[in-house]
Amino acid sequence: MSLPGTVARAPQGIIGFDSDTKINSAQAKQYFAKGFRFCVRYVSRDDASRKSNEKKGTPDLSIDEARTILDSGMALMAVQHVANPGWRPTSQLGRTYGENAGSYAAEAGLPSGVNVWLDLEGIAQGTPHQDIIDYCNEWFDAVTTSGFVPGVYVGFDALLSSDELYFDLKTQHYWRAPGNIPDIAHRGYQLFQHIQNPNTPQEFDRDVTRNDAFGGSVIWLVENSALMA
Repeated sequence: MSLPGTVARAPQGIIGFDSDTKINSAQAKQYFAKGFRFCVRYVSRDDASRKSNEKKGTPDLSIDEARTILDSGMALMAVQHVANPGWRPTSQLGRTYGENAGSYAAEAGLPSGVNVWLDLEGIAQGTPHQDIIDYCNEWFDAVTTSGFVPGVYVGFDALLSSDELYFDLKTQHYWRAPGNIPDIAHRGYQLFQHIQNPNTPQEFDRDVTRNDAFGGSVIWLVENSALMA
């Protein structure tokens, strides 16, 4: 069952947040009252990590939670949890994780056409760049086959260069972490993350939309017509 709402391009300059914890109705309304207009929630890599995340209190996005977020007036997208730092990407892993990302996003009710994001960070030093590229492109292909539009969050130790991120990856949607992160050659980013109170219990990830150099933007699910470009 798909969620209600419209799949739409995001306007520029919209502030939201990403969260690995469940958002309840009261919280969603509070975030909206504070000016937040979208939320990016997580799905897992596989069934084992899904069970682990549930135990840790960081459950996957569910269809009920998604409805709660949309009902508050915020837009919604999904991102997949990354493995612990020092992990090594492979082509097969990209295919498996991408298939799961599409399956879990659909299970949460997200309709075709919405951005589902790959979290690219924490890769083991010395990993061949072609292995990273193959991992990403297999992930993108699997998510595309599931009906979603893949994007990539570029974080610390993504290891790829600006040119590799643009020329070699099969995506047109890029989300930038804070810090010393490579730009995307020619295109640039569509979503910018700012971390408040890092490495504390109060850590909070705030995100801002922006059209890239080609006029591209993130694509989300929304019921609020003010959040449609």
